[in-house]
Amino acid sequence: IGKTSRSTPATYLGVWDEIRALFAQIPAARMRGYTASRFSFNTEGGRCETCSGQGVIKVQMNFLPTSYLPCPDCHGKRFNPATLEVLYNGSSIGDVMGMTIEQATEFFAAIPRVHRPLKLLCETGLGYLQLGQASPTLSGGEAQRMKLVTELVEGVSRSETARLRLMEAKSTLYLLEEPTIGLHMADVVLLLEVLHRLVDGGHTVVVIEHNLSLIADADYLIDLGPEGGAGGGEIVAQGTPEDVARSRRSRTAPFLKKLFKG
Repeated sequence: IGKTSRSTPATYLGVWDEIRALFAQIPAARMRGYTASRFSFNTEGGRCETCSGQGVIKVQMNFLPTSYLPCPDCHGKRFNPATLEVLYNGSSIGDVMGMTIEQATEFFAAIPRVHRPLKLLCETGLGYLQLGQASPTLSGGEAQRMKLVTELVEGVSRSETARLRLMEAKSTLYLLEEPTIGLHMADVVLLLEVLHRLVDGGHTVVVIEHNLSLIADADYLIDLGPEGGAGGGEIVAQGTPEDVARSRRSRTAPFLKKLFKG
């Protein structure tokens, strides 16, 4: 997931085009001749030109880090007053951008193409992110989960298309490195559910991980060691988590045993 200043969770999930098209169909927008491009903060016409649709003003400071201040004209809404006058269920396009993903999931409950991807993000523990949050502000773990959900949404669409055409859906190999870093245990459980969905969809997921909960939930383990760095690199044990837990050489085995007993 590329972290550009004009990218947001909405654009990565592909729901931003759906939201813009929805606002363009509102009677007030059609009467004014607004198209979907009017509701894009990346193009001229509907966006606030003072901040170029960013909602903030970049302030360069000598000998100090760059600062960002709320735009004095749009006050963080990203769009000009005329665009913000078009309302869907009482909210403008600027209000929607300021919603959390959890709020937007409920707000767009009647729009399946928007609701489904947002609901998946909530299920991975990312419901607290703003729909219009700039991608450079996302942590590595958040960006990785965002990419996972994007792949899951695309995978579901490909599977449905293949099923309708009586074709075999293509499978994908996913290689993840430490996806649980910085996650609360409750979020690890949500991440596991997403990984299981990918596997159930016929895909292969390979995870490099030290989190015991994720290790214990794997279908197959390859334990490398016995030490780190120059003292490692050997396959110490492999098999199901239960097989590895019985290994006498594995440094992971005692911790897995303790986890299984618990």
